[in-house]
Amino acid sequence: MTQHVFFLGIGGIGMSALARWFHAKGAEVAGYDRTTTALTQALQEEGISVDHSGENTALPESLQQDIAQGNPDRWTIIWTPAIPAEFPLLKLLQQAGFTLQKRAQVLGKISQNRPVLAVAGTHGKTTTSTLLAHLLHHGGVPVEAFLGGIALGQASNLLLAGKDEKSPWMVAEADEFDRSFLTLYPTFAAITSVDADHLDIYGTHQEVLQAFGQFAEQIKEGGLLWHEDVVEPLQQAVPATAHLNADVYGELAPQESLEGRGWAAGYAQVGHAASGPHGEARFELHLRGQAPMAVCWRLPGQHNAANATAAAYLACRAGLDPAAIPPALAAFPGVARRFEVKYRTEEKAVIDDYAHHPTEVQGAIAAARQFFPGKRLTGVFQPHLYSRTQDFMNAFAEALSALDNCILLPIYAAREKPIPGVDTQGIGEKMVGCPVECPEESRFLDALEQMDPEVLLFMGAGDLDRWIDPAWDRMNTNTTTH
Repeated sequence: MTQHVFFLGIGGIGMSALARWFHAKGAEVAGYDRTTTALTQALQEEGISVDHSGENTALPESLQQDIAQGNPDRWTIIWTPAIPAEFPLLKLLQQAGFTLQKRAQVLGKISQNRPVLAVAGTHGKTTTSTLLAHLLHHGGVPVEAFLGGIALGQASNLLLAGKDEKSPWMVAEADEFDRSFLTLYPTFAAITSVDADHLDIYGTHQEVLQAFGQFAEQIKEGGLLWHEDVVEPLQQAVPATAHLNADVYGELAPQESLEGRGWAAGYAQVGHAASGPHGEARFELHLRGQAPMAVCWRLPGQHNAANATAAAYLACRAGLDPAAIPPALAAFPGVARRFEVKYRTEEKAVIDDYAHHPTEVQGAIAAARQFFPGKRLTGVFQPHLYSRTQDFMNAFAEALSALDNCILLPIYAAREKPIPGVDTQGIGEKMVGCPVECPEESRFLDALEQMDPEVLLFMGAGDLDRWIDPAWDRMNTNTTTH
């Protein structure tokens, strides 16, 4: 294993997990990221050097020496496409002869000759993969997990196996962005959804489906689990997938059985209650060959019951005793920014959710309605990427119209440059039946105060979570009544 690793974009959720893994294995690890965040600060506290200047002189001394002496082979350089091609550090390393690899390439190498559990899908993969790792760890099955979110139980996006545990299962979030998941050849894997997304990369939904079809064909024989909504579109787009030996999961209607549907796993009778500090959700889990299991846990919504069903099935394929599933799900604390209830009182609540696709926005709003029935629901949405906003403007408007009030923040550009004519006002103009404000960020709190929210739902994949604490403070000083 390489002993020297440098990350360009170390603050990304997937990059930081990989950095933590190399650090835990004893490698010298350092990296650059443009922005100081809680995650980069955590990496530094763990002993990983992080630079935010981008200056050549800020590189580790050993890396500077190897650049000067022409020793590129001593280092693994891992970069993210979010780093512009003209970035000076990137160009310096390329000109010095260093080989640059994407995160997915390195993860693929780590996964070689190991039993791998992977979760793919345009929605649900982070929660499902984190649930899977939690179930195995809680049930005593050796596991090592690279996650796309911060597991609240470990306060980390990396779960390491004990030093004495040999050949642990590797859990990986199989990310379709930039076709990254095609570096994985899993033992078992789930595909949760195949909606159109990342069209700036793929161009068309057909190309997205083609990539998922290729991923499905890379799973070992008999190892594929896919959601009922995935089967038909994939088989139509990639006819070869019709011949795969695969299992199916989905939602069971009352009185339905797995045998009647021919499924491997299912969930039914999803309900919600307001008891407990976060509220609680209940559903019935069905696994082939097992009696139905009653689950009571803290994640609301049909989509989370589906995520838990997929995770439970994969965990059992990896050797988990099914009897361990209900208590493990009951103990699951959740994932940061996945319907994370940040604050709650009898009268008010603030929820943070990563929803950045119309389907995810729709699911988050439905879950909030279920958890907080009768409460006035105000949404704060920060679109992620100009291209995604352009592609799904009508769908965003339709999903957000289910709110009682809505604040649309400026688009989070990430790696993109603005597209003329694409802005949040365009979404607001298409919304129906829901009052909308599109303030500048400097006026956000004032606009929020005028709406006097009871339940405030933050949605987006950018940096809007920095507004959560100020918003909660303003909600509790607001004297406006309706």
